[in-house]
Amino acid sequence: MLLPNCSKPNFKTKIIITKHIKYYSTTYNQLIQNSVENINQILEKNDRSSYILSRYIPEPARNTFMAIRAFNLEINKINEGGLNQQSIASKASKQMSQTLGMSTSDLKFKFWSDLLLRVFTDNNSTSDLGEPIAILLRDALNQNLNLDITYFQKFLQTRRSFIKNNASFMNTNEICSYGEGTYSQLNYLTQNLLLSPQISPSSIKLLENSTQLQSNIIDIAAHIGQATAIASMIQGLKYYATSRNQITLPIDLMNNENLSQESILKLFNGSISDEEEINEIKDKLKQVVYNTAIVANDHILTAQKKLQDFKLEVPNVVSSSNDLKLQKFSKNWKGKIPDSIFTPLMICIPTNLFLKKLEKNDFDILNLNFQQPEWRLAWISFKDYYQRKI
Repeated sequence: MLLPNCSKPNFKTKIIITKHIKYYSTTYNQLIQNSVENINQILEKNDRSSYILSRYIPEPARNTFMAIRAFNLEINKINEGGLNQQSIASKASKQMSQTLGMSTSDLKFKFWSDLLLRVFTDNNSTSDLGEPIAILLRDALNQNLNLDITYFQKFLQTRRSFIKNNASFMNTNEICSYGEGTYSQLNYLTQNLLLSPQISPSSIKLLENSTQLQSNIIDIAAHIGQATAIASMIQGLKYYATSRNQITLPIDLMNNENLSQESILKLFNGSISDEEEINEIKDKLKQVVYNTAIVANDHILTAQKKLQDFKLEVPNVVSSSNDLKLQKFSKNWKGKIPDSIFTPLMICIPTNLFLKKLEKNDFDILNLNFQQPEWRLAWISFKDYYQRKI
C-alpha cells in the first residue's frame, strides 16, 4: 500500500530521472578518465618502469595498480623542507614545528592519511576527493576490488620514520626493514588487488588448495620489496647527497672501508680538487656499493628460487584437487602460473636490471651510464612475461 501523498512518477518525472542518471554517469566516467590520463602522464615521466609494467596488469585492475605506483611517487616527494637552513621551505618547516608542534612533512603525511581514510570510509562515491590517486582507489572499491588500507598506512608510517631518521641506515638489515615497510607493502597491495574474485577466480581456487603456495607468493613479494629498497638507496645516492645532504648507504659498511659520509658528500658536490683523493674515495665507495648490492642480489636470488618452487608445486596442487574447473583453467596458464599471480612479481625486473647494470659498470655509481634511461625494460619484460621469469 502506498503511503499518503506518494504516487508513481509520471512520464515527465521519469525523463528527468533518466537524464540525471545519464548526467551522473557521464560526469563520473569523465572524472575517472581524467584521473587515468593524469596518472599515466605522471608515471610515464617519473616512473617509466611502472608505466611499462602496468600494460601487463589485467584490465580491471590496471588503473588501481597505476594509482598505487603513483602513490609511491607522491609520498617519496615528501621531505622536511630541505637541509638548507636559509631556504624558505626549511624556515617554514622550522617555524611550524615551533608553533604547531609539527613540520611541513607532518602536515603532508596527515593529509594523505586523512585522504585515505576518506577513500576507505566515505561511501559517497560522488564526493569530490580532488586527487586522481584517491579517485581511482575509490573507483576500485566501488568495483569491489580487493584493497586494504592497512598496507597504505604501514607505508606512510615507514616513510615518515625514514624522514625523521634523516634517511640514514646503520646496516643493510635496516634498509631491508625499510623495504618491508614500503615496497613490500606495495607488492602485497598489488597481489591482493589481482586476487579479487572478478579478476581471477581460478587463482583464488589454486591458493585456497595450498597454504604452501600462499606463503610462497607472500615471501616472494617480501624479498622483492627488500631488494628494491636496497637498489633504490644505491640508485638515489647522488640525489640524496646533492639535494638533501644525506647518505643512504649502510654506515657499518662505510666504517669498514674507513669512508666517511662527509667525504662522499664532498665527492658528489665536486668540492675535492685532489685527483688522488678523488680516486681513493671512489674506490672505497665502489666497495661499499658492491657490499650493499650483494644483499639486494641475495634477495633477488631467493625470490627467483621460491618462484621455481611455486612452479613445481602447482601441478601437484592441481592434480590433487577435485575441482574440475581448476583443472580446466590450469591448462591455459603460461608456465604453470596464472597472470594474476605472476604479473605483480614483475616489479622485480627493473631492480634486477639495475643490479646487473651495477655489476657491468664495476659498481661505480658515478658512471655516466647510470644517467641513461633503461631502454631494455620493454623487451626484457615482454620476454620474461612469457618465460615466467623475474
